[in-house]
Amino acid sequence: MLFFCDEAGQVADEWCSVAGLSMPRQVAGEATKDLARIKAELNRNGEVKWVKAKSFNGKIQRAYINYLFDQIGMGRMHFHIRFNPMGEYNHNLSGPRKRIDTVSKSFYQLLLHRAARHYSKHHVVVIPDDGDCTSALPDQLGALKYEAGNKYGPNAYDCIQKIQPRSSESEPMLQLLDVTLGALASYRNGRHLSASVGIKRELAEYAFERTGWPTITGNCPAYARAISRWNVTPKIHR
Repeated sequence: MLFFCDEAGQVADEWCSVAGLSMPRQVAGEATKDLARIKAELNRNGEVKWVKAKSFNGKIQRAYINYLFDQIGMGRMHFHIRFNPMGEYNHNLSGPRKRIDTVSKSFYQLLLHRAARHYSKHHVVVIPDDGDCTSALPDQLGALKYEAGNKYGPNAYDCIQKIQPRSSESEPMLQLLDVTLGALASYRNGRHLSASVGIKRELAEYAFERTGWPTITGNCPAYARAISRWNVTPKIHR
């Protein structure tokens, strides 16, 4: 089992978002070929990202959103997103890197309560988008395994085998995740309501509609696996 994860959020955003996309290794291989075909059909080269959605009227981003949710509907992928109210955290308590460490801890919690909890019967390789916010995760694997075992049993202790950050530029599954994550992060922060965003507003609203959720606030049940949202309430406030 592969668990890809990434984050989205601008410094001024109220909510920082981290998300995970899980799938069997075979599905990842098949999806890589499918996405290459989609890019060829739309005559697009290079990395596909949410921030590029204004180019070519967002056609490739819409195709990626559709592909992700179609795969979820067929039971081939799962999507988990965690929204963090950054203004409510005391970032000084998170660590010396402050806001970066707050986001890093959000990734840790996503892995603990989604990857380890839901996929404890599998051997999981975690593949985060590389960067400052995920650089500490490989060194935290031992602590993560220990805490997962205590919370969710011995299978959860053994399930996460490796954490291997990877550049999204060379990993199509991280690009697939980036687009829908970026769209939902925009929707959660209300950035899509700006009259200047044009196609991004349309895509953010479309991605939310495809979730099937009645609201972007609140939480899905903790046992939800196919697609889940988690709006965090910090234990320690500013």
